[in-house]
Amino acid sequence: MAESGSTNAERLLEQLRRDEGAVRDRDGRHAAYRCPAGKLTIGYGHNLEANPLPGMGEGATMVEHEAAKLLERDAELVTGQVLRALPWSITLDFPRFAVLVNMAFNMGIAGLCSFTGTLADVKRGDYAGAARRMRASKWAFQVKERARRLIRQMETGQWQ
Repeated sequence: MAESGSTNAERLLEQLRRDEGAVRDRDGRHAAYRCPAGKLTIGYGHNLEANPLPGMGEGATMVEHEAAKLLERDAELVTGQVLRALPWSITLDFPRFAVLVNMAFNMGIAGLCSFTGTLADVKRGDYAGAARRMRASKWAFQVKERARRLIRQMETGQWQ
């Protein structure tokens, strides 16, 4: 859990760093790798195939401050995608909104939007119902610990 003085944006970035993880070379630099879906990735979950970066391909590396800046940019992009796709989500408390951003970061905005029952529950404030649907999903089975934390966060409205 984040320190109590952290802003919501900082807490979201901390959560994404933990959930996405990173692959580093022996010098501690972030190294390009293949994610479980087989996509070339660098930093904290940046998909180089969907969002190429100049000079970044197989064997690429970057230092921590570059990876941190890239994560900030990616989180802003995904936050905007969530707000455009689900304009009602702006009314959510930030920990629950962050669950949606985290899920979209993980599976893409189309993947998040495929959770129609869950999103309908969230929209009407039935967070227990949303959590039940999240728990029963293929996604929860695939990302286990990440899902466990995000489900709890959706249920309680408290950062996990």
